[in-house]
Amino acid sequence: MAKYDVIVVGAGPGGTVAAKAAAQKRLKVLLLERARTPGDKNMSGSYLFRDLNEELWPGFLQQDFHKGHIRIGGISFIWVYDNDQKRYGITAQPGGYAIRDMMTVYRPETDKWFAEQAVKAGAELKTALATDVIWENKDGEHPRVVGVVTDKGNFEAPVVIDASGLHSLIARRTGLTKWGTNKVMLAIKYIYKVDGELLRKRLRTYVDTDGVETDWGAMPTMAGSEPEFWGSHAVGEPGRGLVNIIIYGCLEEMVKTKTNIHQRMQWYINQPPVNQLIEGGEFIYCNFHCLTSGDLVGYPSKAYLPGLMLVGDAGGFAQVVDNFGANVAQTMGKIAGELAAEMKARKDYSEAMFARYDETWRETYIGEDNVPEMNLLMRGGGFQKLVGCMDDAMSTFFIQRLKSTSYPSIIFSVVPKMLPMLPVLVEMPYAMKNTTSIGLKKLSGLMALFGMGPDNK
Repeated sequence: MAKYDVIVVGAGPGGTVAAKAAAQKRLKVLLLERARTPGDKNMSGSYLFRDLNEELWPGFLQQDFHKGHIRIGGISFIWVYDNDQKRYGITAQPGGYAIRDMMTVYRPETDKWFAEQAVKAGAELKTALATDVIWENKDGEHPRVVGVVTDKGNFEAPVVIDASGLHSLIARRTGLTKWGTNKVMLAIKYIYKVDGELLRKRLRTYVDTDGVETDWGAMPTMAGSEPEFWGSHAVGEPGRGLVNIIIYGCLEEMVKTKTNIHQRMQWYINQPPVNQLIEGGEFIYCNFHCLTSGDLVGYPSKAYLPGLMLVGDAGGFAQVVDNFGANVAQTMGKIAGELAAEMKARKDYSEAMFARYDETWRETYIGEDNVPEMNLLMRGGGFQKLVGCMDDAMSTFFIQRLKSTSYPSIIFSVVPKMLPMLPVLVEMPYAMKNTTSIGLKKLSGLMALFGMGPDNK
């Protein structure tokens, strides 16, 4: 049986960072990937965070795989309600710098490059499906993970880093995760081939000051909760002649309401902003992906066992509201890889050392982002009521103003429109206790300065 210092399962963003970090410390690292090549199976994960990847992967910005990708100039978020007829939206600076640090990528290309860098650092890459862990003293007082079982044989190591995704067999076999339908969203992606020059005209693209092609409009993003909580967006890529259209739906509510996600997709692609984007194009294929947006569960209470650390989606660690997960996985991968190197240097593989993994990531933005209660607003109807009141108020304002109604009269008409949202506002601090406590912690220094807070009574 082959033996290593570290086994990393999954050659995605988190796994490759972990493998590279450990290999750079001269550890013997095995990187396992179940697909034919790293990134081969990906349908989602189309964005990476610029600053983090510049830090983790020197030379990242200069790679050829960035060619042909467009920068999204802005996001238009539309909340759809009242049987899809009424909408309320917010647009983030179309044509500006709102999303300059969010890079559009094609994961089969970037993941392959990440894996190549890990191999250059000294990691060994193998294609194999990890199906279980190898235990030491499994039924005894101090069980420990000492390796993995794969379809290509068994491999041993004092440290296993699992970065194999939301459906990780290892995470479930060890009992660290057991997700139900209230944790998981189903996503479907339709890909269309559209002439690049046509797309440029439709998106009104321009070349930004750093040479990146950028759209002048706003990516049409829609969401709603009738009958299930769902989200959607469409991205046109003139440099590649492609349009990617994605629909997300919470699995628990889709099952209860017998929602057909393809029907939601058909509705979305027939919306004017999306339909105009793909007009005259050719449908190529669709694929599926599971993610954790709209998550009501949050992170597991523990992401390690003696001998094992969970990274990224393997532990359900994508951000619970917006589901940005590559940055989370990369940050956790670096923590795990560096901790594995420290364990070898100290010759200390105690449970206390593995517990440091949890302690470390919880002190980062990842720990603070564990706020699933925020999704209660969207999935519980509170957000619907808020935007409904705002829509009624703004509609009343403009209708009356354009009829030459005086401002004092308008105010008296608008205020009653806002009253239905008061119960939601009253309940919000209680519904989002974790979010509120984090905010108060952030403000504790300022509050103390003014003699406020629990220690200044």
